[in-house]
Amino acid sequence: MNSFYNLSIISAEVKKCLKIILCYPMEIVFWCIFPIFWAVPFIFQGNALVGGMESEAFSDLTGTTQFMPYILIGAVLNTYVLSALYGMSNSLREESYWGTLELILGSPCSKIPILLGKALNEAVTSTLFAVMQIFICIIIFGLDVAVNQILPIMLIVILLMLGLYGLSIALAGITIQIKQSHSLIHTIEYLFYLFSPVRYPVNINPWIRMVSLVIPLTYALIVVRGIMLLDKSLINLWQNVVILLAIDIGLIVLGYYIFFYIEKRARKSGIISTY
Repeated sequence: MNSFYNLSIISAEVKKCLKIILCYPMEIVFWCIFPIFWAVPFIFQGNALVGGMESEAFSDLTGTTQFMPYILIGAVLNTYVLSALYGMSNSLREESYWGTLELILGSPCSKIPILLGKALNEAVTSTLFAVMQIFICIIIFGLDVAVNQILPIMLIVILLMLGLYGLSIALAGITIQIKQSHSLIHTIEYLFYLFSPVRYPVNINPWIRMVSLVIPLTYALIVVRGIMLLDKSLINLWQNVVILLAIDIGLIVLGYYIFFYIEKRARKSGIISTY
């Protein structure tokens, strides 16, 4: 009975969030298109610098001479980072704008199903955005995706989302305390952008490579690019998968601990009702 009750909460939260985003169709169009076009200047810049779409120096760092698919894959997977940070982390701030945050936190139901509902909604919308972006990459840029690569890539995307939502749940808790989370979210976004191999290989700098080792996006990109560009299997990349899973577990445990600690503290201090 309790499990059915929690599932109904998750379902209601997903439906609510989907109804809200469907009210803003231009936002859907934005997230389906512009993450790809943010990567296009890097492709043009690389083409201008090396005089073509292939580079032997790039191959020495990444194992592939084609930097365009490398950048496009980074742009698509980075969509999950942006969606998790801006959607999931900022979700409680939006509840505050709508005047429903106090009702949610004061309700007798567990907060875990509410957070799971928000995470599931972000997973659905992020996947929709990513599929549309891949479709654009195939049509316009000629990106190749083999059928036998789909399931392994889906597994890695799921593992990536788990880690990102663990981080986002922690940020959602921090948002309850500090109210305005945009500065914090932007900071983390730029750290991911700088220290993960989204646009360039982290091997170009030892400090960037060192920091990238604790970011889940790094391992997701290594595995997906290995599958798509280097024709490797998950068995060949198992070490990166295991590390990604370990980071996921750490972020999920830490994220829930931070959220419930701050939520309990906010209840006692009465800061929830303040702007």
